[in-house]
Amino acid sequence: MQQTLNVLHVEDSSQDAELVQHLLQENGLECKTRRVETRGDFLEALEHSEYDLILSDCTLPQFSGLQALELAHTLKPQTPFIFISGTIGEETAIDSLQRGATDYVLKHRLSRLIPAIRRALKESNERVLRLAAEERLRQARRLEAIGNLAGGLAHDFRNLLQIIKTQIELLPLQADEPEEVVKIAEMLDKTTDRGTGLLQELLVFARKTEANLTSLNVSARVQETAEILKTAMPQNVELVVQFEPGLPAIFADANQLDRILTNLVMNAKDAMPEGGTITIFAAIVQFDPMPPYSGQLEDVPYLCLKVSDTGAGMSEFNRLHAFEPFFTTKPAGKGTGLGLSVVFGLMQVHNGFIDVQSKEGEGTTFSLFFPLPRNSKVVPGMIHKIAPFQLLGGSSQPRALAA
Repeated sequence: MQQTLNVLHVEDSSQDAELVQHLLQENGLECKTRRVETRGDFLEALEHSEYDLILSDCTLPQFSGLQALELAHTLKPQTPFIFISGTIGEETAIDSLQRGATDYVLKHRLSRLIPAIRRALKESNERVLRLAAEERLRQARRLEAIGNLAGGLAHDFRNLLQIIKTQIELLPLQADEPEEVVKIAEMLDKTTDRGTGLLQELLVFARKTEANLTSLNVSARVQETAEILKTAMPQNVELVVQFEPGLPAIFADANQLDRILTNLVMNAKDAMPEGGTITIFAAIVQFDPMPPYSGQLEDVPYLCLKVSDTGAGMSEFNRLHAFEPFFTTKPAGKGTGLGLSVVFGLMQVHNGFIDVQSKEGEGTTFSLFFPLPRNSKVVPGMIHKIAPFQLLGGSSQPRALAA
């Protein structure tokens, strides 16, 4: 059974409208047509009904076809729009096509109208089918991303639960050693905090959390976090902390800094299945000279916190895509692909940025740059001058800034 087309016809001449209607029926196109003459009627029709096709004269007493096209392109961009006019000039015709019209037909050459309508309807149908297919593909990708996320979260929570289980198993063995029991209790408390932090990571990725930036002693906080992370390291991986003395405080969220370090350190561990060394290093740096187009780089000292490993390193492709959400090189179920994108987001929250340098077979270094507060008292001799082109092996500024 042939479908009846809903047609909206912008035309001030009833005779011309009847002629077009007769032509459509004569060529086997069953139509239900609504004719309008004013802007108000046209707008009301677009807002309250759906149409398969819009036909429009170019010039009306109080309303122009180009105005109708603009409204239709805004409210119903997928609906084919064909001009039928006796006065349309070449420049106007070209202008109308550039603005989104599907086609135009001169009233003294209506033989072109039916082929133009059939072509427009065919293209519209193909576009609808393509959009539907693209939406199904996006839905499939969303489901795949959710599946990867669930698998990665299960892996991360399983690790936390394993630490808790191990500590609980130690309790009976240490029952007669109060100091050891206290240590186990502290480890359990810190591990549950890490679980809470993992949930916070999800909230950060979903942009549903805010930072609590306070003056933070980075040296003490990193040392504490590193002691917790050491318990998750295999025997063949050594975690070393090297800080220059007298580092000033920064404004940071302590829990978010923990998440940043945990992500980077655990990634480094996974990159060294044969063992190796992870080094957390911190120093004060300042960019010199400042590039003319520096993006978010500020002419201030930064606290640079580096996490380096002696692992397999990254290919250039992986390095360039490292901060993209759900990008991961780990096997299915072994990671969410969220870690580095979350780190990237957290550094932006801290008005800082992240840089990565890596070579296959030579390890990877992530550098975190936290701007120091303006009133920080920094001894000039503590500041290490670095050139921006040293970042990412020669780029004028960290890639993360342009992401």
